[in-house]
Amino acid sequence: MDQNPLVSIITTYYNSVQLGDFVKSSMKCLLGQSYKNIEFICVNDGSTDSTLEELEYFASQDPRIKIFTKENQKYAQYSKAFGQDKASGEFIFLFDHDDIIDLDMIEKCLDTFSRFPNLDIVTPIIKTEFTDGKLKYISNLDIYIDETTPFSFRKISGKEAIKKTVGRYDIHIRGLYRKEVFKSNSFAFTEPLLNADEIVERLIFENARSIASCNAVYTHYIHPDSSAKLPSIKKIDVTRTDVLLRNIFKSKGIYEDRSNIFETTAYKNFVNGIKTYHIFSNTLTTQESSKQKKRLKEAYSDLDKKTVISQFKGISRFYNTILLSSFSFIFLFYKFKN
Repeated sequence: MDQNPLVSIITTYYNSVQLGDFVKSSMKCLLGQSYKNIEFICVNDGSTDSTLEELEYFASQDPRIKIFTKENQKYAQYSKAFGQDKASGEFIFLFDHDDIIDLDMIEKCLDTFSRFPNLDIVTPIIKTEFTDGKLKYISNLDIYIDETTPFSFRKISGKEAIKKTVGRYDIHIRGLYRKEVFKSNSFAFTEPLLNADEIVERLIFENARSIASCNAVYTHYIHPDSSAKLPSIKKIDVTRTDVLLRNIFKSKGIYEDRSNIFETTAYKNFVNGIKTYHIFSNTLTTQESSKQKKRLKEAYSDLDKKTVISQFKGISRFYNTILLSSFSFIFLFYKFKN
C-alpha cells in the first residue's frame, strides 16, 4: 500500500443549511482530519438554499474541496452515484452531511489497512443517537457494545457481511473502502427507489474479501423530522426493495437460514406500504395509483405467508392468518382501519 494514498470523501448535500446548518458542521470534522491527503467530493444535489454558497466559501479556503452541482433527481441514489464516479482516491469514504466523525478516523482506518493488507473495508465504531442526545446503539461491526466496552478488533468476510443483512442489518458499516470494491456496483441502481442504496451496499459488501473494525468513532444522528422519516408515497418503494432483495438473496443461497427474519420484516413493510397508499390515495393520479397498487400486489404475492404466520402464536396467529387470506381483504381492512 502507498505510504500516503489519496483518500476520497464523498458527501452529498441537499438544502443542508436549511435542514440544520450541516455544511459547517460537516466541514468542521472533514477538514480537521489528521490525515491530509484527501480530496473532498462535495455533491450539491440541486439545493435551493445557500448550501452551494457555503460550499464555495469553504472551497476558497481549502483547494482539496471539489464541488459538483447536479440537478436533483428526487432519489439519493443518484447523488451518491455521481460522487462515486467523481472519486479518484485509492480509498473512498461515503459520509452523510448531518453526521460527525472523529478527527483521526481516516488515519486510524488507513493504519488498519496497512496492518492487515487483505482488508477491503475498514469501519469505525458506529454510534447511533437521536438529535436529543438519547443513544440508540453502539456497534463494533457485527456486535453491539456499550460506552464502557473496550475496543476489540473484529473481522468478517464480505460474504458473511451480506448474510448478516438478510431481513435486517446485523452488521453496521460506514467504512473506508478500497476504490475497486466501492466502485464494483453503481449506486445508480437499475430503478429509482427510496432505499436503493441498501441493495447496492449489500452487493458491494459481497465483493469485499474481508471487512474489519478500528477504534475511531462515526456518530450517526437520527433526525425525526428528516425527509426519510416523514410520510411519503415513496415509502411504498420499500416493498419493491423487499421483492428485489428476496430474489437476490435466494439466487446467492443465503435466504433460507434467515427466511423467518426476512419475511417478518417484509410483512411489516408490506402493511406499512398499504397504510401509506391509503394515506395518499386521494392525491394520486390514476396512473400512479395503479402503479403503487400493482407494487403492493406483487409484494403480497411474493410474501411467504406460511413463514410469516409461523412467527405468531395464539390469537395473533389467527388474526394474521385471516388478514393474509387475500390481498383484497388486507388491503380493504387497512383502508377502513386507517
